[in-house]
Amino acid sequence: MAGSAKSALVLQGGGALGAYELGAARALYENSDFLPDLIAGVSIGAITAVLLARPRKPLKPVEALQAFWERVTMDAPLFPGLVRPYASFFGNPHFFTPRRDYLNFLNWTCFYDIEPLRQTLEELVDLAALASKAANPQLLLSATNLEEGQIAYFYSDSRNYSLTLDHVIASCSLPPAFPMAEISQKHYWDGGLFDNTPLGAVLDHLDDAPGVDRTIYVVNLFPNRAAIPTNMSEIAARMKNLQFANKSLDDLKLLKRFNDVAALMAAIEALPDGNPLEDNDAYKAVKAQGYLRVPSIFQIGPPEVPDEFDDADFSREAINARAKAGENQTLKALQAHHT
Repeated sequence: MAGSAKSALVLQGGGALGAYELGAARALYENSDFLPDLIAGVSIGAITAVLLARPRKPLKPVEALQAFWERVTMDAPLFPGLVRPYASFFGNPHFFTPRRDYLNFLNWTCFYDIEPLRQTLEELVDLAALASKAANPQLLLSATNLEEGQIAYFYSDSRNYSLTLDHVIASCSLPPAFPMAEISQKHYWDGGLFDNTPLGAVLDHLDDAPGVDRTIYVVNLFPNRAAIPTNMSEIAARMKNLQFANKSLDDLKLLKRFNDVAALMAAIEALPDGNPLEDNDAYKAVKAQGYLRVPSIFQIGPPEVPDEFDDADFSREAINARAKAGENQTLKALQAHHT
């Protein structure tokens, strides 16, 4: 497989919850020899991915990501403490700003203009490297094709196009807050609406050569397990959590079944008298699929379900707390993984 990867980092979407990915990146990049071959991201995870993979020089990956969060963090000194977490409802100057064409309100399809995000990323991303098909690590971004109702994957090594900030913006276009993105006359919404953890696409891009060890690091922003909600606010939070939580468990179960098939085929081919099914059409068809051995999946994520509007809380207190939690929990996970 041309340009295939041995290790990958998968980053979920979740708005302001993405500060957790900053902390996870600190732990991964600064406390280990972490050099993923592929970084995949959705929504805020797509922003994290492009900043880690294509930082504008002289910034290093974590420095570029830190600079992004410094820009979009809101101090909002004029807001009282209890309402400060909701200050971004009135806009975030380096990320999104409210629409002002109020007379056309009935024809609106979104509430904010996301052009400030493009300007922020232009300052922090190496656009030439983003467009390069040979740059490493590889990038995989996803968005939802609005007309087709299907997920679309954008690869950095594609023969059909070069990655641009348009692809990053498309992955972040969450309705009804942000406008749909248009690329080559196709319209896109946030990739998390369809699949917030693109593990399947990453598996398709991993090196499937025999004997190759494959590791996938998955940073989850929405935990799968949670207590039963006890009020309407908790119900709303749990509904959002389930919409964007990691739904890859069934993919892994299916992959393990394929792994059993691959093991059986290897045993047949190792028979001392030769492979009795070598000329069997069904056997050859199965072998041609190139079934992948199950990679090592290293999952990181917060233990608690975020509150209903936590994904819109860009206050400094919330951003710093999430980044610290991401770093601490990743360090603990790394320590447990190596013991």
